[in-house]
Formats: sequence, C-alpha cells, structure tokens
Amino acid sequence: TTVGAQGTGHSLARGATVGCHPMPDDPNRRGQPQDFSADETFVLAVDLGTGGPKVALVSATGRIAASAFEPVELRLLPDGGAEQDPASWWAAIVSATRRVITDGGDPVERVVGVGCTAQWSGTVAAAEDGTPLRPAVIWMDSRGSSAIRKQASGAVNVLGYDVRKIQRWIRLTGGAPGHSGKDPLAHILWIRQTEPDVYRATFKFLEPVDWLNQRLSGRFAASHDSIALHWVTDNRQIGAIDYDRTLLRMAGLERSKLPDLVPSCTIMGQLRPEAADQLGLPVGLPVATGTGDVHSAAIGSGAVTDFAPHLYIGTSSWISCHVPFKKTDA
Repeated sequence: TTVGAQGTGHSLARGATVGCHPMPDDPNRRGQPQDFSADETFVLAVDLGTGGPKVALVSATGRIAASAFEPVELRLLPDGGAEQDPASWWAAIVSATRRVITDGGDPVERVVGVGCTAQWSGTVAAAEDGTPLRPAVIWMDSRGSSAIRKQASGAVNVLGYDVRKIQRWIRLTGGAPGHSGKDPLAHILWIRQTEPDVYRATFKFLEPVDWLNQRLSGRFAASHDSIALHWVTDNRQIGAIDYDRTLLRMAGLERSKLPDLVPSCTIMGQLRPEAADQLGLPVGLPVATGTGDVHSAAIGSGAVTDFAPHLYIGTSSWISCHVPFKKTDA
C-alpha cells in the first residue's frame, strides 16, 4: 500500500510503502515459563480494546511469557449510542490477569510494574470513589453531535465553527472538536443535557485508560495525550501542557470535573491494596501513566522515524505518520 503527498519533497510524495514495521525476527519472542531466567522481571501490560482487554506478562527484553483475552459486551443503541460497562472491563482484566500469572509460571514476585493502554475518545462519569455512575460512552457514540455543533458555532461561522473559536482551537490545541459527536467533549455535553443528575453527581469525567489507572492506583489523573480530544489544553509547549481557561469556557466544560494532568510516560501512582488483591499482585507496584490506543500503536508499530507511516486495522482503523514539523490542514 502506498500513500501520496503531492507537492512535497519527502518520501511520502514518492509513494512510500505503508508497512507494519515488525519487530526483528526472534524465535523466542513468545516463550514458555521455563525459557525465562529466575531473575527475569516482567511488566503486566493491559490493552483494553473495544472487544475486550488483552493482558500479557512482558519481560524487560520484550518477550511475552503469557497472554490472555477476555471479551466484553458492546451495546449499540438505536440513537447512535455505543456503551460499555466499566465494571465488565475490570472483571475481564482481573480474570485475564489471573490466567496469565498462572500460565506464566506464577512469577508474581518478579512483576515490577503495571501499564495500560486503552480505546481512546471515551468517557467514564466517575463518582468520588471512582465508581461509574452510568455506562461508559465510548468512541463510537455520536449522540453528542447536536450539542457540540451548537457549542462550536457562533455569530460568524465557517463550516459550522465560530471564526474566533476555531482560530483559538487550532492555535492552542492543533485541531478542533469534530461535529460527529464522538469526542469526549461532545459526550460530556450530551450527558449534561440529557442526564443532568448524572452530570451533577460526577466527580471526574475520565478517559477509559485514566479510569483503569484510577482503579489501579486510586488517583484521578489524565496524561497530556489522553486529554487531547477534550480540546481544552494548550499544547503549544510540550513541556508545559495545561488546561486553558478560554478553551474551557469555549467548550462549556467545568475544570473541577476534569482530572489533574500528569506528563506522559511517567509513573502516576502505586498499585493499591484492593486492586492488588483482586489481580493477585504485590501491593505498591508502580503504575505507569499509560496512553490511548492511537499513541500506543504509533510506537508499537515500530514506525517511529520521520515520515514512516503505520496502518492500524482493528475495530476501527487509521493511518498515521510521524513528521518533524507541525502543520494544520487548511
């Protein structure tokens, strides 16, 4: 497969191949418990997809000691809704984790951390103790379309966006909320409009990966990348990403109902006792901040050099490419 980029001088314009960029050949990449040394350490890796979570024990050298998948129900509603039960996510993760620990030879004392990735652009309305107040609104849900169209419009509009709003969104965030209603911003507006009691009771609105991290560590937080599709952060300086008051006002969101931000690729907390007991892991393990699936695929594909694209095919699909510059489509 090739992609074209007319009028440019880089490799995409010359029809660069869009590939999977596989890891180097390694016949031992997936090993048996006896294949790992007694002092080898592992990370519990969780990938919450739309179909359910995949859980694996991954060694420091990238080899998989054991993995498991557990399906979860997806409810498609006639009005464009798409929901899942966060409690089912957690139950499936617990079940899969227990299986991989057993299949991996019970190396509990050699697990040194937990890291999650998850479906992106979803919304969990969480109470102060983290309990979901309603089913999660996931990335396929378009019920917020009319709400975001109204929020994005104004006195003078271009393609449905108020001129001043779209200028500020693009300048500060690098993009703007879509009219499809599938961004978390639209989810939250829809909940506020149609389920005001749930909105008022919500302590924090969380992305799926951030809800998983809250369940693991007890901490409410979002990363600089997981929060991006809320369109309320100033992203111009990668080392100083933060909520912007004007963007919050434009979006119609309350800062108090959004989690504090932490840098990507950091340790955001430690495994709390309740979660450790359910998973069968030691208390206090480091919990990585994690990221959404788009970001994980961008790195996991191996296509990390400039102009090296990757094609993802799953429940959704996309094509993405790292470039050494910022550019907003006109």
